[in-house]
Amino acid sequence: MGNRENVVGVIGGLGNEAMVDLVRKMAVVPGSGQNSYVVYGNSRLAYRPEEVGRIWLPGDGPELRKRATAAHTALVMQYLGCGAVGLACNSAHELFREVMADLPMLFVDMIHETARSMAGEAGKVLVLGVTSLVESGLYQQALKDLGVSAFGASPENQRKVMAAIYDTGFGIKTAKITAQSETLLCEVVRDEYERHGCRKVVLGCTELPLALTAESCARFKREGLLPEDVVIVDASAVLARTLVHAKGVAGSSDIAPEVCPGGHTDWFPPAAFAVRSLPELADVQSRIIDLTIVYLGQRGRTVEGSYMHLPTLFAAGTDEETVGRIKLLTENFMDVRGDWEAQLGPVLERHFGTAL
Repeated sequence: MGNRENVVGVIGGLGNEAMVDLVRKMAVVPGSGQNSYVVYGNSRLAYRPEEVGRIWLPGDGPELRKRATAAHTALVMQYLGCGAVGLACNSAHELFREVMADLPMLFVDMIHETARSMAGEAGKVLVLGVTSLVESGLYQQALKDLGVSAFGASPENQRKVMAAIYDTGFGIKTAKITAQSETLLCEVVRDEYERHGCRKVVLGCTELPLALTAESCARFKREGLLPEDVVIVDASAVLARTLVHAKGVAGSSDIAPEVCPGGHTDWFPPAAFAVRSLPELADVQSRIIDLTIVYLGQRGRTVEGSYMHLPTLFAAGTDEETVGRIKLLTENFMDVRGDWEAQLGPVLERHFGTAL
């Protein structure tokens, strides 16, 4: 294949709204147009709605499925020529560190990069994220290694964070941003600030920057919902800057991953597109999310978590060989300049036949 050092990969799907947010942030980084991109929104990496919030052991079905699916996803990225890969999910970093360890691709670690961006911070740092991420201590340890003290929210406040992300009525995972989720997150930051005097808050879940944007945080400070001197650290923005300028690993694999891998791997042929740019990619993915919401709404359902989204796969600015390889991997390749929205209906039907 071509020069893999300039093929940047993004693994998303946990959920796809956060992947869009990361891609849009990458698009405005100076120099982003010099790379080619492969973006795989593999929602089958996520927990199913009924599995969220439960404690699973490594040998349990959901964990075996996630591990096998992550390994297959990484092989797809290698086959499509990625030299450097980033992950649009904080809590899955521990899994992908293991999966990527023996593959010839640079894994750009969002947690380590975010910690490095805060080296030398004198005060306490609040880490916001899903419970599994906070309890794992990944951010706390990464910051401690750099001499920075970090902590998670109190149990009561952590429940508020989880509700803001996962509540099926108003949570961010329902593919909408509501005043309820914004209010809960502001309450958590304000309470922890008053208790501990933390001046910096790490958004350690890629869903959180969707609600706590730079614009909304400025408004919350004007309205007194957030302390004026609190600095919100967006880990997704740190990853975007680092990933765009990452020097990838040369080399490639001509061995195509199995299309129907079987075993514990959760596979659905992704809706795939070749696009000209990252902004176009983000627009198409956003439209797919909108169409998914409409599809479910017509059937009396809502987006109940990341797993509900349609898996997608994009090549942005890549060569014809990469596009050809994508076509070998999925039967659902669509022409972005054709009537792809009409083609999406039957694909959604098949997807939800296995996802619901």
